[in-house]
Amino acid sequence: MRFLRNISVLVLLFIGLNAAAQTYRFETSGVSMSIKNAKGKWSPYSDFKDAKIVVTLDTNKDRIVVYSEVVQLYTILGYDDPKTSEEGSIDTFQCANVDGDKCVLAIRSLKGTDVKQLYIYEDSRVLIYNMKYVKL
Repeated sequence: MRFLRNISVLVLLFIGLNAAAQTYRFETSGVSMSIKNAKGKWSPYSDFKDAKIVVTLDTNKDRIVVYSEVVQLYTILGYDDPKTSEEGSIDTFQCANVDGDKCVLAIRSLKGTDVKQLYIYEDSRVLIYNMKYVKL
């Protein structure tokens, strides 16, 4: 009897976790970049350039994909606790790129606007995409 109860709890837990997992789609409008030079100093961020591309956050597959000219695929290794302030919120993800290099991705949501920003922090560069959520 105890075995059946434990199995029932596991099934309900599994169903609950699958129901919470989702795919989010964003469309970008611009991109900016900062690059680290040979001395370890960061360049100023570039002006935003037009960039009409799709970004997906797939919590089922634990990945973020930036469908730029060269597709950027990031595997989510860990989900940090969301941070909220008067300016908005930031969701941070510990990731690895296709080469296995660790990086950090963050989605910043500004209060009072539907604009979000995707930050991609890698060892030698930082990319910022302005984007909007698009319902599937």
